[in-house]
Amino acid sequence: MIDTANPLSGQVAIITGGSIGIGYCTAVALARAGVKVVLVSRDQDRVDGAVAELLQDSVEAEALGLALDVKNPTDMETMAMLTMERFGRIDILITAAGVLRVGSGVPRTLAQMPVTEWDDVLTTNLRGVFLANRAVIPAMLRQRAGQIVNLSSTSGRKGLAFDAAYCASKFGVIGLTESLAEELRTSGIRVHSLLPGAIDTGMWDQNGPLPPPEDLLPPERVAACIHALLLLPEDVVFDAPVIEPLKRHQPPSVTSRRR
Repeated sequence: MIDTANPLSGQVAIITGGSIGIGYCTAVALARAGVKVVLVSRDQDRVDGAVAELLQDSVEAEALGLALDVKNPTDMETMAMLTMERFGRIDILITAAGVLRVGSGVPRTLAQMPVTEWDDVLTTNLRGVFLANRAVIPAMLRQRAGQIVNLSSTSGRKGLAFDAAYCASKFGVIGLTESLAEELRTSGIRVHSLLPGAIDTGMWDQNGPLPPPEDLLPPERVAACIHALLLLPEDVVFDAPVIEPLKRHQPPSVTSRRR
């Protein structure tokens, strides 16, 4: 019987980058709605801690933690295989794993950027999305149903100075998502991308400086948007919506009156 209060209840969601930030907050939101969640992270201790914390938040939740690397094709195939073994299906994939910069975290001009840094960012942010999507599609095709949410960024629509690798990777995620959505249009699988702006996560600890408070959203807000997206009617898909604080789009007089 369908739970009309929680229409996603009983579905199975894989979330890469699921131990922190947007990924973890999304896992919590979905678990509260009765979704069985699979949290994927490279760090075993971190993913174990995230699962334990999630189960404390939602005592009736079903959760699986997997220490796997989105950059590794074998790991992503293992992710899909272990999910199928545990839960028997894959209904949702959310690709939230990503990096802004690597190494020192210092902004670099393109001329200064080491090839290894370029490769690390593109491999995590774009290859990782490709591998995760590729791994779950066979199960979704057999079901004739599924939803994929690939997290891009506002930097996937407008490039920023000193972050060429990150911007290129996020532009790529949008292109990949749009191509896959067309490819799977008649399959019963919906493929969305979301474009969050600056999010208040640990990413800024390494990669500061912190943006102004009015430009930041808590990751819980993005998680709520992802949850809402998954509840759209089956004949509707979001076309790369931007997620930013309302204050950024209000006249100064309106913002000041609401403080």
